[in-house]
Amino acid sequence: MLVELRLDSPLLREALGHAPDVSISHEEKYLTDDGIRYLFWAAGGDFPAFEDGLDSDRTVTNVAQLAETERGRLYRVTFTDYGEKFATFPVWGELDISVLDSTGIDDGWELRMRMPDRDALREFRSVCDERGVALDLVSIYEERDDGVSQPGLTDEQREALTVARELGYFDVPRETSMTEISNRLGISSQAVSERIRRGTDSLIEESLLSGVEQ
Repeated sequence: MLVELRLDSPLLREALGHAPDVSISHEEKYLTDDGIRYLFWAAGGDFPAFEDGLDSDRTVTNVAQLAETERGRLYRVTFTDYGEKFATFPVWGELDISVLDSTGIDDGWELRMRMPDRDALREFRSVCDERGVALDLVSIYEERDDGVSQPGLTDEQREALTVARELGYFDVPRETSMTEISNRLGISSQAVSERIRRGTDSLIEESLLSGVEQ
């Protein structure tokens, strides 16, 4: 299955904070005798400020620029001992996880990953919790034999939709408010709104795909 998520990780956040317009994208990660080495592309901002940030970022060391193209600049870094505390890379192989896309900006990371099942997702969430990295699940897509990715509800979206239905949010006239749902779930109204919107969109898309198949 395909999973889209956001991670609130300290990795490279100081460097990105020096140049908020810069975004970085995953190229490669691998293990060496010196630790985890990370190659990434940086684009779209003030490179001198970003490089100053890299020099002071306590999560990385051994910074080197490897290339410069129209895409941006390719850098290589090694995670420090402090940085490795937040790195989830070591468990990707154990959980059969592969990263399809990874983008970092100054307020966090957005990733698209392939995972074998929801058990792997739960294990990955536990790993993030152990490392103090907040994970926000955006969407799940179930891959089918014909290569089409079918949307699925996340656990958070399912819970929000269930509570909304129980409280009469979808009734006409509406019997509850977003604030009441957020109070029940213990999260912000904005988070509730996003989960209901994304969950509803997934259900509609799934229904439309099913209709086409029939």
